[in-house]
Amino acid sequence: MKDNPNKVWIVVSPIPRKNAEWSQYNSLAEALSDFDSWALETDSIASCDVIYRGVTMLHSSKGKVSGGGCEQHNPACPVRSKLPNSQEIVHCEACVKKMMVDYA
Repeated sequence: MKDNPNKVWIVVSPIPRKNAEWSQYNSLAEALSDFDSWALETDSIASCDVIYRGVTMLHSSKGKVSGGGCEQHNPACPVRSKLPNSQEIVHCEACVKKMMVDYA
């Protein structure tokens, strides 16, 4: 992450919690889509995070999306409670982009 701080990163922690898998993305839409897919994998994945510049934007644990900058930035977000959901995650892109500008 130090080499590419301006990339969006997804960190996936498997069950059992051994080595987390880090993936970098050029496309925020692609990163959010993958985050949504991994958040659904509650049998094999303990948690998943969307990270930008070392700040957790979105966090998922046991299929529930909560915490991170998303919760601080928009506490009354009506979309977060519907996640993971591939039709709803697209609504997060504009909000995450705004957070990225704030954290840049």
